[in-house]
Amino acid sequence: MVALTGVACSSFTITVLSAALATIADDLNSSVSVVTWVIAGPLLAFAVFTPMAGKLGDLHGHRRIYLIGFAGAALFSLLTTLATSAFMLIAMRILAQGFAASTGPSALAIMMSVFPEDRRTRVAGTWSAVLAAAPAVGVAMGGPLIEATSWRALFLIQGSGMAIAVLLAWFVLPATERRHDHTFDIVGSLLLAGGVGALLIAINRGVPLGWDHPGVVAGLLASPILIVGFFWYERHIEHPLVELDALRERNVALPIVSQIFLNGPYMAGLVITSLLLADVFGLGAAAISLMILPRPITFSTGAAIAGWLADQVGARPLVVFGTGGVALGLVLIGVGAVQDQLWMVGLGVAVQGGGSGIARPPIIAALTEAIGDRDVGVGTGMLNMTGQLGAAAGISILSALVDDGSSADRFLAVLALAALIEVVAVVLVSFIRFRGPIATRPTPGSPTAPYSAVVDPERGRKTALAADPAGADGQRTGSRTTQ
Repeated sequence: MVALTGVACSSFTITVLSAALATIADDLNSSVSVVTWVIAGPLLAFAVFTPMAGKLGDLHGHRRIYLIGFAGAALFSLLTTLATSAFMLIAMRILAQGFAASTGPSALAIMMSVFPEDRRTRVAGTWSAVLAAAPAVGVAMGGPLIEATSWRALFLIQGSGMAIAVLLAWFVLPATERRHDHTFDIVGSLLLAGGVGALLIAINRGVPLGWDHPGVVAGLLASPILIVGFFWYERHIEHPLVELDALRERNVALPIVSQIFLNGPYMAGLVITSLLLADVFGLGAAAISLMILPRPITFSTGAAIAGWLADQVGARPLVVFGTGGVALGLVLIGVGAVQDQLWMVGLGVAVQGGGSGIARPPIIAALTEAIGDRDVGVGTGMLNMTGQLGAAAGISILSALVDDGSSADRFLAVLALAALIEVVAVVLVSFIRFRGPIATRPTPGSPTAPYSAVVDPERGRKTALAADPAGADGQRTGSRTTQ
């Protein structure tokens, strides 16, 4: 619970802030277009810094990195309450979220180190449920709090809660393994951060500034150059940020890539649904918030029961059903608009959230098992990074296809397109090797258990460990039963 506090505190302001942008802009004598960076900037920082924070945890211990990141996030959240300008507010938010980037992969790594492999889907489900439930709590608490006092009170509560949780974490969280045989890849980190950051900024600014704007074009051109440079550099150094050989493993590459197609339509659906409810049904901000609220609730519920369901029916049908549910939910929202059926829109919102919540924990568990405990931080960091890439692309591109006053038919067409993109995620996740139901799994050490693929820490090459249950170093790092 203590490890999850950082995950919850770093995300619970996101939803309510989106509804308070106009209030914040007025208070700081700025414009809504500028203040939107209060949300966009931290998301970009989280995407860029998460892989680096995960790797630092892998090398120096996740408890240490978690405490440093959580303390920094608490400090800058409290400083946010003193913001006197939009620039200061955005800067404090970016710094806070940059430090908070460590809480996601480190919290998950600490939890994974405590529980055995066969419970990792349940662990990932709990982690995902808290991540989704926090914004729902933010809506319930934040809206009335802002109306009664000020938006600054939101960050005062967030920062104070973080500070108390840091003290608890200091005494409760267990230490994880440190790696003294590796050094941190600074150059590779800068290349990856530059490439991903340039792409995210270009995507984010492409619609408001135009795709032919010099800054947007520069970002789109610089990004592939920096990313190619990152892969070239990683191939030629002894201790890379990311073991490239591991990316050839199906259960590493597919979970990471699938997040682009899973998260893009899912997050775009949130923005498009809000516009749909305003334009087609004429709802106000408070009513729209209530209509959207079931999404994080069903996500949390789905994530919480995903581990138990995976034990009963196996992870593959669960993941395919969940990602398919996201696509179905998008279509239901569009059809509800055309049929002027508000209940159908609400059903689509709930189905979309539940589908995503059910699908994500088994995907995370499959990745952590495949990549091994020594690299779980950077692995989950890459997963979060591609998820943010998908979200930025989905929101910027798909949302640009609708505007104020769009018809119900237009919304249905765009949501159907989003559902088709989601189908790509359905196809990708269907090729991941998942654990079967409990009844079909061999007991530990069974000769029918398959080999494990791990990365040799000395040579950085992929080594196949035969069915010897102890492996080369007396530890079993990633065995799983496929279905």
